[in-house]
Amino acid sequence: MQYIKITELKLHFVSGILLFAFILILAIPQNAISQNYTDSIKVKTHSPRKASIYSALLPGMGQVYNHQYWKVPVLYAGIATLTYFFIFNTNKYNNYKDEYLARINNDSIGLNAGYSLYSDNTILLLKNYYQRNLEFTYIVAGLVYLLNIIDASVYAHLFTFDVGNDLSLRIDPMLNNNFLRSGSPPSAGLKLTLRF
Repeated sequence: MQYIKITELKLHFVSGILLFAFILILAIPQNAISQNYTDSIKVKTHSPRKASIYSALLPGMGQVYNHQYWKVPVLYAGIATLTYFFIFNTNKYNNYKDEYLARINNDSIGLNAGYSLYSDNTILLLKNYYQRNLEFTYIVAGLVYLLNIIDASVYAHLFTFDVGNDLSLRIDPMLNNNFLRSGSPPSAGLKLTLRF
């Protein structure tokens, strides 16, 4: 019996080490920096895979990798707000659930004096309301987590997108004076100039 427990502990230990090694292999990309020499210029590639893994491991880390530092406080403000709603809805749900169970079981010790004005049906409705809010908080938290990963991946794909001086759209006012040729009065308009 003792031998089986030690063998199981060894198996769990080895499994944990393999899982840790697998996560490290995923976190460290094989081609972290590829070097392309074009006219003696060193070009570094920006890995969307690396940004996604960073954001999956720690929300906001992919945004830091993409040099979008301003998004991290916004993300963590959202996480803090979700944490507040999670705690608030959990406490309210547990309070109303305990009150409802105490009333069903005729347990006068578990009753809350602050809820004495509420009927059993109202307590049940409030319990269900906060349970629904708690479940909605879980869904929104999952969406925020996924959007964090998607944002890091998309911006990493667009990291090297060229928006230089060669790409521009210029809007100028224009006065069309064809009075001498057609006899029509002058007309005003806009002239769009796209340069790429």
